[in-house]
Amino acid sequence: MVCPGYDDKKPLTWLAPNKVKTRTWKRKSALPDKDAVTEGRPKDGQVEVAKPTSGKQLVHIFPGHEFRTDTCDIIEATLYWNEQVYPYLSLNQLSQSPWVIPVTRVHYMQPPIQHALVAMAIEHRMLQMISRKHDPFVAEVKARAIQHRSTAVQALNKDIGDERRRTSDLTMSGVVVFMYGDLMGSATASNWRFHLNGFAALVALRGGWEDLCRKVPHMKTLVLFCKIIENFANTTSPADDQMYPVLNFDLKALIRDTFETGYYPYLPCPTELFIDIVDINRLRFLASRQGAKGTTQSEAEDLLTKITDFSPEPWSETKEKLREEHLMMAQIYQSAVVLFGILSLQSAGAVSSSAGWAAVKKIHSGRLFSLLKKSAASDMLKHCATWPIIVAGFEAKSLGPTIRAFIFCRLEEVSRDLGLYLPLAAKEVLERFYASPGNQWDDCFDSPHALIT
Repeated sequence: MVCPGYDDKKPLTWLAPNKVKTRTWKRKSALPDKDAVTEGRPKDGQVEVAKPTSGKQLVHIFPGHEFRTDTCDIIEATLYWNEQVYPYLSLNQLSQSPWVIPVTRVHYMQPPIQHALVAMAIEHRMLQMISRKHDPFVAEVKARAIQHRSTAVQALNKDIGDERRRTSDLTMSGVVVFMYGDLMGSATASNWRFHLNGFAALVALRGGWEDLCRKVPHMKTLVLFCKIIENFANTTSPADDQMYPVLNFDLKALIRDTFETGYYPYLPCPTELFIDIVDINRLRFLASRQGAKGTTQSEAEDLLTKITDFSPEPWSETKEKLREEHLMMAQIYQSAVVLFGILSLQSAGAVSSSAGWAAVKKIHSGRLFSLLKKSAASDMLKHCATWPIIVAGFEAKSLGPTIRAFIFCRLEEVSRDLGLYLPLAAKEVLERFYASPGNQWDDCFDSPHALIT
């Protein structure tokens, strides 16, 4: 069997909408004129790729009503990642990242990863086509995403059920890839806790987080991915309903080491500030427990003072290129962490409201909004501040409709350009908060949410 578009007569072609329509199977009365068939097609060997942000072009990945195998979908998904997603990520990253690489050696990948990649490619494209969500083609293609996700689940369950493969590097990689795929889609993003708990159980079977990273250094990348999701998810979860906040505090040295593995895509957060987030989450959790509030206030205020004293300049000067851009991002993340610290710790009762902290909050709120507006004008920076935008979104409740509209616009843009659902999930959380009478951090994030990946 030859996959559609892969024989020697028809190279794979990405076509604009309505160039080719699916038809029911019937014998054609006559062959069309050769010129009519070739009109609008690229020359042999060329691939016409729609720009990620284009609203006029439609990449018809995985068209239905064709005789095709799963292998065809896997190959086409690989081309989609390499021809469309990878170039965009590579050209718009602030620093060279070990995470942004082409999809290679797909034939060596395990079935759970292969099928998860197909489902992820479809989710990515569908989010870029959000304005066409009522197009019958979208429903048709989403059915293929569900099919491949189901196949990935079955293959992953089979691997986990086999004692010989249960804790292998490949199985654990499959869990992480599958989790990332679920976080991309609106129907599956809420599964994130199941995946994190499942991965943690596999890590325990390998001897624990520290033992795994010491014995198998290349697994640090998987550990970092999980710890980024987990700790940022804790910031947007109730103080008393977080994932392992005390354990993450105990693992600070390991988290610091893995975070310094290399620039994580679209997360130019200085390591010190990321560790401060881990510290804040622990204090929120302890303060939320009955009788623990008084014991955390001194430690919480010392931590907030440390964060406000952080100097972004030395961090940006360690970068070989784009130091001004790195400086702006360090300032954005510092202000966001300061605001998150004050707002969430006061909400949990770990820090008392005072004129001093109100003044600090006002200064960093003003700086954060100013820098977010500046960064929005840069193709390289505008997608690097999703979490700070969420923090600013909380503050925007009291700042008027213009600021709130700016926050919503930024979240929609990030979702569309990067093909991710989570920014839209953040927008939904903020919309509910704006319509509610609450004004505390835990009033906004009153249930666990993973909003950053």
